[in-house]
Amino acid sequence: MAAALVSGCVLPDTPRAPPATAAAPPVAFDGTYHGTVQVTSSAMKGAQAVWCNTPPAVTLTVQKGTFSYVLAHPDVPSDSLYSMSPTFTVTLAPDGSFSTLSTNGESQLEGGIAGTHLSGQINGAGCGYAITADKS
Repeated sequence: MAAALVSGCVLPDTPRAPPATAAAPPVAFDGTYHGTVQVTSSAMKGAQAVWCNTPPAVTLTVQKGTFSYVLAHPDVPSDSLYSMSPTFTVTLAPDGSFSTLSTNGESQLEGGIAGTHLSGQINGAGCGYAITADKS
C-alpha cells in the first residue's frame, strides 16, 4: 500500500496589533459651581418686560458629569401661557461641553466647562441669558 504524505503549510507568525490603550479618562468636572445668570436679551415689551427677570445667583452641582438647572421666572403670572421655570437636565461631553433643551422643549442651554470655569447661554422663546460660574 502506498502511503500518501500530506504536508501542512505553516505560516510564520503574523504580527499582532499592539493592545489597545485605554482612552484617557475625562477631566473631572464634578463639584459645585457658584456664579451668576444675567438677562442678555428680551423680546418682551411693556409690562411683560419684567417676565425675563430671574434671581441672579446660581449654584450648579455637577455629579457624575451631569447637573440640573431651573431658570426661575418669579415675575411671570401663573395664568400666562409662558413657562414659569424651564428645567434643564445637562450631561457633559468628555470635553466639558453641553447642549440641551429644557424639559418642555421651549429653551436651549449650551456652553461648557474649561478648567474650573463654567459658561453658557440660555436661548428661550422670549428671553436670553448668560451664565458664568466658578468651581469652589
